Amino acid sequence: MNETKKMNETNETSEANEANEASETLASTRNACDPVAIIGFGIAGYNAATGLRMQGYKGTIDVFSTNDMCPYSPIMTSYYASGNASYQDCFPWDQDKIDRLELTVHDLCPVQQIDASSHSIHTPKGTFPYSKCIVASGSAPACLPFAAECAYGPLVLRTMQDAQTLHDALAEEGCKRVLISGASMVAVKMLEAVLRTGKQATLVGRQSRILSRSAFPEAAERFERCVLAQGAELLLNNSIEHMSAIEDAAHPFGRILRVKFSNGEEREFDLVLVAHGMKSNLGFLDKGIDCQEGILVDEFMRSSNPDIYAAGDVAQAREIVSGERKVVGIFKNAALQGQCAGRAVAAELAGMAPDARFAYQGSLMSNTITCNDALFLSAGACTVPDNGHLETDVDEEITVVRLFEGDRLIGFNISCDHDQPGGRAYELSGMLTRQIREDASR
Repeated sequence: MNETKKMNETNETSEANEANEASETLASTRNACDPVAIIGFGIAGYNAATGLRMQGYKGTIDVFSTNDMCPYSPIMTSYYASGNASYQDCFPWDQDKIDRLELTVHDLCPVQQIDASSHSIHTPKGTFPYSKCIVASGSAPACLPFAAECAYGPLVLRTMQDAQTLHDALAEEGCKRVLISGASMVAVKMLEAVLRTGKQATLVGRQSRILSRSAFPEAAERFERCVLAQGAELLLNNSIEHMSAIEDAAHPFGRILRVKFSNGEEREFDLVLVAHGMKSNLGFLDKGIDCQEGILVDEFMRSSNPDIYAAGDVAQAREIVSGERKVVGIFKNAALQGQCAGRAVAAELAGMAPDARFAYQGSLMSNTITCNDALFLSAGACTVPDNGHLETDVDEEITVVRLFEGDRLIGFNISCDHDQPGGRAYELSGMLTRQIREDASR
């Protein structure tokens, strides 16, 4: 896979990675010894640790991880599943960089409960004290109600374990027909992985178009035409009503999956993949902490409990277009929020107020998604407000939809028939993103 394309897929990943390099020269201005806990060891958790060390914290950092891997990028999992990236490509940081942070990583140690009153964390491996805790536990795929009566567990795509399972399944010669349930960004990446491995790919979605939560109709229609031209089948305004596994000893998976759709049609598939959205991992959280869809945080990622912070997919921080606090789960936000939380914790443990220079400036939802050569980019708001309007430009190469609230640009979509790294679509996306930020600050 083209390396430039990987970086474009994350939209602004390179900026976050450049910030992470600062962890190689840890500051040494303070010598705190209070234990800090980080729950989760993904993008946000790793960056929380670098923020602590960059700000001079030298004390113990306990990291609680549900797996035994180095932090990896969920963005890259679909490329590995399709065979278009190596296993190692999914890991932005090597063990040497992690070792320099001098962390105490508790592998395979899920947190069961945070007890804020006693400043302790309960796990299957024991109870651990903390002075400050940064929750960076990420998110997990939503539940799958149609599979409740089926022995087969549909495949999801979030973790490296998920990617390995899907990689191995798609490598089976006898796997020919694959159904993807959902029409989100993750569903499109699943669809791309299936198409890349030469399987028959069908996508079913409840909405009338794919990417319905982020794409305006004209941009979505162009992207759909590109996907259909690649051989995909789209069953929109439809859903899975029931699924059953039929034993078949001759099949490489030992069964065939029979699916009944809401329109009454029944068909058979070898694999069913599911992308029904994500939910923040907060089941262990103390009930005294203010939450909505995530943990409500201030500009330094502090929750309503001054000793508990949050970053990444669990943090509900200020979103710059609306001014409201929202969970915006993208790579760059996780990296910046993690570093912000780590720096703020280190400052407070040193008896100082967090430095305003390192406050979190607010989230902006932005997406870059491809399905082979089809390209879709977006940023900002995706619903038209009462006083809003859309402006659309279409030519042979590109469709651009701008969303205005009065004279203020608050969002855009770009669909392009060809993914050309550094090309016109990416250049225009960068310019419009900057305009949204500038208009939001007015």
